[in-house]
Amino acid sequence: MGLLDRIDEEESVEETPVAEPVKAKESKPRRARRAKKAAKAEVSESSDEEAPRSRRRSREPRKPREKVDRSLSKDFERAGTAAFSFRRLIDFIANIGWSLPIIFIMGSGSNFSPTYFLLGGLLITVLNTVVLPIQFGRTLGNFTTRTTFVRHTGKNPAFFFHLLKALFLPFMMAGLFSIQLGLNFEKGDSPIGLVICIICLLIVIADITISRIRKADRQGLWETAFMGVHLVKYTSSGESTGWLKRLESSGDFFESRGWGVDSEGGDESDESSD
Repeated sequence: MGLLDRIDEEESVEETPVAEPVKAKESKPRRARRAKKAAKAEVSESSDEEAPRSRRRSREPRKPREKVDRSLSKDFERAGTAAFSFRRLIDFIANIGWSLPIIFIMGSGSNFSPTYFLLGGLLITVLNTVVLPIQFGRTLGNFTTRTTFVRHTGKNPAFFFHLLKALFLPFMMAGLFSIQLGLNFEKGDSPIGLVICIICLLIVIADITISRIRKADRQGLWETAFMGVHLVKYTSSGESTGWLKRLESSGDFFESRGWGVDSEGGDESDESSD
């Protein structure tokens, strides 16, 4: 029995599989890993720098903007000196001039109620500065002198142009009032009114200065601000009816009187000066 037991033990020992030794992973040195990472970072940075450079090179250089010619088109004829001056007079009377007699009468101390006259005068002002410019692009002064305002594009300016030109005298009065406010200004007073009046004074000064500089082109502050507005002669189509026809016929009345009409020599001298 003892011999048989030994044989069995030897067989069991031979049958047990021998475990294969596990190969250990080859460990790379740390310096090599760091060198590879640094190389990858340099490659990525160089590619990022090259991308915007290539984009900048691909962009086309910007073309300089073409200067817009805001001079009067050849399709229009500039209004003469007489028409230019007479239009200013008619518009001044329609906008503000009607109020001067009322102020004079009230200042004389008479018991005069100007309510209805003020309402009528304000209606004329609104008609001349808002209604007529919006509807026809002209004012009473334009109708009586057969003129109109046009931009360099050939279109009429917005009604704000006529409204702002009509506010010259109110701006001037507010500017003069700013001098009195400035002399009587004390610490603690609200500066809002003073600032508004000073702005009005600066507008008047700018308008007078630009008008003097650009006298040959008859360009003031608002003509320049609205990108070149010119006073030109207007030819009626003859298709107007009703009260518009009466406005158009007012030009015939003033022309028959010789008001606001330039002589042939005056037109030539005016064109030569321009």
